Amino acid sequence: MWHIIIYRHYSQTNNTIMKKVFSILTLALLMLSFSACSDKGDDDQQVYKIQGQILNNYVNITSAQSEKVSISPIELTWRALDSKVSITYSVQVENGTTINVSVQNADINPNNTYQCYTFSAANAGTGVSNLTGYYRPETGCLYIEFIANGTHRVISIAQMYYPYMKYNFTNSETGNSKESINAEMAISINPEDMSANVALGKFALNEDGGLIQSAVFRGLHAEATATGYKITYSDENGLRSTDGSYVLNELELNVTGSGQVVTGTVTINTKYTGTFAGKAFAN
Repeated sequence: MWHIIIYRHYSQTNNTIMKKVFSILTLALLMLSFSACSDKGDDDQQVYKIQGQILNNYVNITSAQSEKVSISPIELTWRALDSKVSITYSVQVENGTTINVSVQNADINPNNTYQCYTFSAANAGTGVSNLTGYYRPETGCLYIEFIANGTHRVISIAQMYYPYMKYNFTNSETGNSKESINAEMAISINPEDMSANVALGKFALNEDGGLIQSAVFRGLHAEATATGYKITYSDENGLRSTDGSYVLNELELNVTGSGQVVTGTVTINTKYTGTFAGKAFAN
């Protein structure tokens, strides 16, 4: 289930109060999610301890080909008041070995342009170098990239959610178009069979229709690329959304920018052909 809930603990006269501060897009499709609870730190600081799963794309730098896609548990600890982050997870590589990533108390800095936090680590474990990351607590979006053993680039994504989307649909029968801004998209990929689920959110198909809160399509084809993923679907019979309201006829979706950018084309209900573009972070 695509359900992001972030909880916040803080000390107040010997009591610990748990306050839910964020909940978005509950869509019954996605396997990647963060569910977070936090505890009071040693110095009465706000400490967010988050556990979830992360999707890893292991790309050969020389051939620019993906050699392995895996999913693994991840733990992130964010010390909000002194702006430190610690992250641990493992990446399975193509020869069956494992790379252990360990970022310990790295500085995490606000990036006003992207409206998120950034961090880096020169050495984050044996064989791990040049690690950089982007994290937005409000959405749970976490993107990490690093060089493995000097030969491969690893793209790790812990939440494929894109709140800065724009859709533009054209009715092939009338020629009328409808643009939707401030829309959304969510994606999950299963590395075992490279199937994908895609949810389109807060968009309209035509000027007369109302805003569609979500249209969820399951079982699409995914493949890893050198910069992210490609998701496709094409069938004249179409694929119904999970609620049965819409039919997907064609889709070509590209996740690039190490997972932070999504673009593509889509046809829904045969006559509505659209383009879309969006990002995980603002800029």
